[in-house]
Amino acid sequence: MFRRLKKEKERSTNIIDWNNFTFNYKNKEIKIILDDVYPFKPPLLLIDNKDHIDWFLKEYTKFTFLKKFSIINKCICCDTMICRWVPTFTIDNIIDEYKSYYDKYELLSILHIFLKQHFFDDLVHQTIFLYIDI
Repeated sequence: MFRRLKKEKERSTNIIDWNNFTFNYKNKEIKIILDDVYPFKPPLLLIDNKDHIDWFLKEYTKFTFLKKFSIINKCICCDTMICRWVPTFTIDNIIDEYKSYYDKYELLSILHIFLKQHFFDDLVHQTIFLYIDI
């Protein structure tokens, strides 16, 4: 495991505290927990001491407009590297995936605020959502 982590550290494109296995992304500190059998078992990412998948699922439930406007958003519990883990994946891969999901979460948060302002009717919102990659 240590040789693998050394190689990952050398190749990493993300800023990671390799001593504490933490990284920051947009004011969120994420902790990476590795098992003794890593890379044969995926690492765990914790946001505020919660599994990142649980955290995202809880946050995504706030966005009731997804169903209303038939916006298809990939389910993080079904479509994540953690669920389809293979030993060739790295910590960097998981961090990049986390960043992608967090960026989508931020976009959905902005859309949620936008909808609450009632600038337009639902048809205009539906048309806007067609052009946003979620």
